[in-house]
Amino acid sequence: MRFHLFRPFRPGAGLALCLGLLATGCGTPQTTATASLTWQIVDAAAPDPNTAPALTCAQKKVATIRVQMSPSPPSGGVFDFPCANMAGETFSVPAGVYTVQAIALNDSFQAVAQTTFQQRLFGQTSLGHVIFQVR
Repeated sequence: MRFHLFRPFRPGAGLALCLGLLATGCGTPQTTATASLTWQIVDAAAPDPNTAPALTCAQKKVATIRVQMSPSPPSGGVFDFPCANMAGETFSVPAGVYTVQAIALNDSFQAVAQTTFQQRLFGQTSLGHVIFQVR
């Protein structure tokens, strides 16, 4: 009686396995991300925004915080949050590198403060704490 404990690797077997996995949808993963942030409002006249006292959104008439991403993901790249929440999280977008604008809007949707930065989004990504200096 013969037992074969080891079968030598056949050329082309690995390629067939890879092609089979790709055909079943097990190829390149489609990774998504969400972006979260917190914020505060300070008076633009304060000499140092990092030590300036936090103000309420109502005190500076800020109604909405908008997070805008470009290039715009297929699901849309604009996310609006009520300012009074002081925190927000986007819904899922494809993972990647985005130019992010965080914009403080008044009740007429006019920008009263904003900041722009680049961020790689992967999984649950924190955009950090944004301080809006509002006049």
